[in-house]
Amino acid sequence: MNKRNIFTEAVVLLCATLMVFSSGVTLANTNGINTETPMNPSSAPPTRGLVWDNVIGVAGALGGIIVATVRVNGTAFPADDFKLDTTRQVDSVFWQGGYFQCQLAQGQKDYHWDWRILFWNDDGAGTHPGDVILHNWTIPDASITREFWYNYTNPNTNTYWVANYSCDLPETVTFDADTTYWITFQAIHPTPTTYSPQGCWSRHNITVGGIKLHEAMIKAAWWGYPDWTAISVLVTDHLAHDLNFQLFGPGGDTTPPTTTIKLGGDMSGDVFTSDVTVTLAATDTESGVNYTKYKVDDGAWTEYSDPFVVSGNGEHTVAFYSADIAGNTEEEKSSTFTIQYAIEITIKGGLGVSAAIKNTGTTDLFNISWTITLDGKLIFFGKTKTDIIPTLAVGESVTVRDFVFGFGKTGIAVEAGSAMANTTGTAILIFVIGV
Repeated sequence: MNKRNIFTEAVVLLCATLMVFSSGVTLANTNGINTETPMNPSSAPPTRGLVWDNVIGVAGALGGIIVATVRVNGTAFPADDFKLDTTRQVDSVFWQGGYFQCQLAQGQKDYHWDWRILFWNDDGAGTHPGDVILHNWTIPDASITREFWYNYTNPNTNTYWVANYSCDLPETVTFDADTTYWITFQAIHPTPTTYSPQGCWSRHNITVGGIKLHEAMIKAAWWGYPDWTAISVLVTDHLAHDLNFQLFGPGGDTTPPTTTIKLGGDMSGDVFTSDVTVTLAATDTESGVNYTKYKVDDGAWTEYSDPFVVSGNGEHTVAFYSADIAGNTEEEKSSTFTIQYAIEITIKGGLGVSAAIKNTGTTDLFNISWTITLDGKLIFFGKTKTDIIPTLAVGESVTVRDFVFGFGKTGIAVEAGSAMANTTGTAILIFVIGV
């Protein structure tokens, strides 16, 4: 599945502490992390629509992983609820989970277990799953898409491997509007070996994103919870927690963004006589614009953030496109234009500095402001001179001068109207050489 960026950032490090309860339930807590930082995005295909978003990618204070496994010596059922405003179909799911206590087996890694996905009815009060499992599927490892999320090693040497998982369901399921359902993800332990990692499912805290509907529940008799119990009893602050998952259905955003270009500058006919300022604007009415990229002539592709300037006589081409959050990419577009500065500047040295200012355009120019600037540290006279050329006819050239007294290397800049030229020279008393 293609990446789908729901929040703005990629990987965040979790600073976790391990709690082992007398009942045997083991959780990883994440005190001290940045509770505002999103994790990796989900991997929803762009041809599908987001049906339910349970705050994917946010762990929050005391967020972390909770046992969610099918084992020969005990099964843990974490479950979280969802309720849709309209009747919707669901054909794929996303969740965040993995394995913990990996050091008991073969280190931090994905063990490629199969996973089980269950949908439950509600108990009627919206407090925990009911007695009916509506769907119970085992998803083989080969059918699951995963991308690494984070590794963490606790000071007590317990280690964790957590990833973003997604898969298609074996069949499309219809969920009624205004009806509470519950979902469970379980990693399926492949062998009866006791010393191996447990499957886990990631959760976030009420302080980040809020709890949707009822907080997540767990039932795990082997670990001391034979009845449905709020996950909040398993953490030291007893704050409510939800589990990280998303549901997707057919349809959704299949339309790429639309990007427009605006060129700004002085023109004579259809030719620019100045530098050109390029402004790009992208719109996407469904999932939203993810990024816009552009390149000038044979340059490299660059992500667009602010208007940029194209300069230099001749023909130029700006290519551009945008992509949306759902992964749709716009076909490359381009705009070609010509810059022919109306003024050409030629700088000369000698007795002071002179500049030939020529009208290379197609119309007469009037009241052209010009400036000669020298930036040398030992230029004692003639550092700056400014004046105006009242009239400059087509093809006409006017030479302007600045008398100089000084010593040493100096930069020389000449501006005339919207044109600019730069060079360097060396001042020797009233002469400038090496221009």
